[in-house]
Amino acid sequence: MLSSLHAIAELKSGNTLILREHKWLKYLSLTKEKNVNLEQVESLEQMAPNPVLEYVERTLQVLDGLSLHQEEKELVEEVLMWSETAKCGLPHQRREWLDHGFHLGIHNIGSAQIYASEMGKRPESKQNREREKLLYVLILTHGLAGQYIRGEVRYSSMKPLIKVATEEMFPLLYALNQCIVAGVSPEIWDSVQKEMEMLNRWICEGETSKEHMFQERLRRLRDLASLRGENFDAVYDEWMGSSPDAEKLLERFFRKTDMWYVEASLTDFSFEECIKIFLLIERKTRGAVMEQLSFEPMMKELYYDYKGRKTVNVYKKRIIESYLAECTIEEIVHGKHLANEHVHLKSAPLHSHEAMAGVGFSFSRAGEKLIEFCQEAEKSPLYDRAIVLLYDLFNFRKDAFDRLNNEQTYLSDMNSSQDFKKKISDYAVGKTMVDIGPGGGVMLDLLTRHHPGTTVIGIDIAVNVVEELKRKKQRENATWEVMQGDALKLEDYIGKEGADTIVFSSILHEMFSYILYEGERFNHGVIAQTLKSSLKALRPKGRIIIRDGIMTEPGQEKRIIRFKDPHGLSFFKRYVRDFKGRKISYRSAGEDAVLLDVNDAMEFLYTYTWGEEAYPHEVQEQFGYFTPSGFRDFIYRTLGDQAEILVFEHYLQEGYEEHLSYKIELTDESGKPVRLPDSTCFIVVEKK
Repeated sequence: MLSSLHAIAELKSGNTLILREHKWLKYLSLTKEKNVNLEQVESLEQMAPNPVLEYVERTLQVLDGLSLHQEEKELVEEVLMWSETAKCGLPHQRREWLDHGFHLGIHNIGSAQIYASEMGKRPESKQNREREKLLYVLILTHGLAGQYIRGEVRYSSMKPLIKVATEEMFPLLYALNQCIVAGVSPEIWDSVQKEMEMLNRWICEGETSKEHMFQERLRRLRDLASLRGENFDAVYDEWMGSSPDAEKLLERFFRKTDMWYVEASLTDFSFEECIKIFLLIERKTRGAVMEQLSFEPMMKELYYDYKGRKTVNVYKKRIIESYLAECTIEEIVHGKHLANEHVHLKSAPLHSHEAMAGVGFSFSRAGEKLIEFCQEAEKSPLYDRAIVLLYDLFNFRKDAFDRLNNEQTYLSDMNSSQDFKKKISDYAVGKTMVDIGPGGGVMLDLLTRHHPGTTVIGIDIAVNVVEELKRKKQRENATWEVMQGDALKLEDYIGKEGADTIVFSSILHEMFSYILYEGERFNHGVIAQTLKSSLKALRPKGRIIIRDGIMTEPGQEKRIIRFKDPHGLSFFKRYVRDFKGRKISYRSAGEDAVLLDVNDAMEFLYTYTWGEEAYPHEVQEQFGYFTPSGFRDFIYRTLGDQAEILVFEHYLQEGYEEHLSYKIELTDESGKPVRLPDSTCFIVVEKK
């Protein structure tokens, strides 16, 4: 075992006296800092108490398993021991380092300065000047090879290493970089291994001119975005091709600037937004001697834990997006962008003597309070509508259908229940198939897979859903298409008689509930207009396939809900007060029991099944909006003799009985147990 690993093991066993012998370990272990790249962190709350020390230990463990000459192994070990020290240290120690002019914000430089300082304190007899000079350079350039591969730093930043490197040093440099990268992730090391070998050979051969061109460096900075579905070449041609002035400005800016934590901060922003941020930074730092930019402040402020997992703070992100949308790239280039009272980009030296600017966004007092309120509101579903109203007030939502904090949950839910989606696919016909409200894209995938050679199109009115589907399409190389569009005017998007199958999978009840039609929500006119528009868009023998909620009949029947959960009755009363679909009347049927119409009972049970998590949105939606006979008559009245109903089924969806069995007991008026009413309909309509 390496002596450094032995020292860490001793410390973990409780032997704090070991810190007297190992200053590097003292600085790494005695710290309140958590200067770590959040890319690899899954939960902020569950992040290791000392992530830097744990990372250093992993790098040393990688080294321990490598076959390397003893002298080279000892050099690499000492580099790894000291290279992260500038990220740590107790407050008084960090103040002392800053007073000495150490560049703690630029961790490579700061760690090299700390190392040199500690070596200078040793007795002359224990100093080895040549070895210490080499170690200083190795610490100074530690990790830059990996950052160069990522596009964050310039090749010229490695000049100190290029000057001292020789061909004999290749095994040492290659091993050092393997430890640094594999300590983060063995998978990342596997992906960069070949390029790292080539880069280390350039360094050892004294190559000095291997800079990435601007476009290539930017491509590397958008690597994670590309993996998530961004077509880099297409968006680069779109935005840079239309703005040559911006391209020239950024070429010069990148030529003189190294950047840190870029991907961790900007990956979730679009290419256009990313370019605007770079341009705003360029204007902010113009004229200043700033060769180093750290996005660490932005990275730290952008993430928070949602349901126990690290996620982008969508409230901050929407405010930033709104700010960036207020100006064009050309306006920023020419200094014509407007100030925003709620948010602005800040770029200032991390410390007064450092040539590094920290980049982030500053929010107004009102903006900070809004973000704080929204994060607190997540803990109580009753506040969800207030979040939406506030964001509408500040104009921070992408559109009226942006679901904010539960966006990913919504897309995931839309992907569930693939069994019935397969049934929809079985009834789909023709060469052009359209999925309305495709959510996470499962129906698009099924139609494409089960009907090879067809044109499959997803249409959604929500901007964020369309954006996510476009990323999925690029990421998975899918052949289906997606567009933003209005289902009430389908023929405007796919043309008259432009489709053979149009699918409405659990989407009509949302349109019925949310779309304001002729001044009213919950208006059957929305369903009528949608069906009429669909018929115009269908070719002869084309099909409309509907899977959605259904009411039961006869609707005059009564049901008693007896709550087994002691909080069930209060949940019910709150639901009756909050439900927007219609007025629900009930009366008491004994302790913890209520009597009400069968369809009102089932409408409530849809929400009660899924509990508090879904509550804020469920009370806004009416799942059942027709009885079976009512739906059948409505279709014929709306479409007349132009259409024929081929299939009309209704059933109780799996899951309701299972989820409700421990929550309630359902009986008729006499107290006799009864089954839950049918919840779901499946309808296939064919155009004549």
